[in-house]
Amino acid sequence: MPTKAELGQRLRIARFERNLTLKEVAARCGMSATHISEVERGKTSPTIGALERIAGALGENPAYFVQDDDLPKVEVTRLRDRNTCFFADDDGKPFEAEVLSRGIPGGYVQVFQHSLPPGESLRVFPMIGEVVIHCLGGMVRMTAEEQSHVLREGDTIQMRLDNGVATENIGDEDSEVFAVLAAPSLFRI
Repeated sequence: MPTKAELGQRLRIARFERNLTLKEVAARCGMSATHISEVERGKTSPTIGALERIAGALGENPAYFVQDDDLPKVEVTRLRDRNTCFFADDDGKPFEAEVLSRGIPGGYVQVFQHSLPPGESLRVFPMIGEVVIHCLGGMVRMTAEEQSHVLREGDTIQMRLDNGVATENIGDEDSEVFAVLAAPSLFRI
């Protein structure tokens, strides 16, 4: 059985993964944001009924939060186990990226590799966090915070994602980028 602190951390992680505020969870489960905050900080233990209500507000099974298994603190993604996932950009246009690291529960970092054909572009929606993009090949224009920067093979840029970011392949060949996302809410892979 996890400690109060571990249970609270699991609840907070689940809330962050869903981009929900304390007030939103409180409204969904009919409890006070103050009480949920105390549970998340390990200051108090929820009753079984309260845990069921909070878990329901998070769309999760209550058993997930009290299981004896430790949530992984180390995750190895072997070359043979890499997934290609499809995402939608800010305009709803699908794109695919190879997931080099799925992330760990409670972690803040995921790593992706993405190829963009000549003339293609995508815009990642605004979110809390930042990204480091390293150009492995080709030539891309990165636009964020009303600033544009051209990256060529070997160049790296780091930027906040508050207002999103646009990526455009402005070269004559496929561009390949390596992206490290750091955010309180990771993509569920």
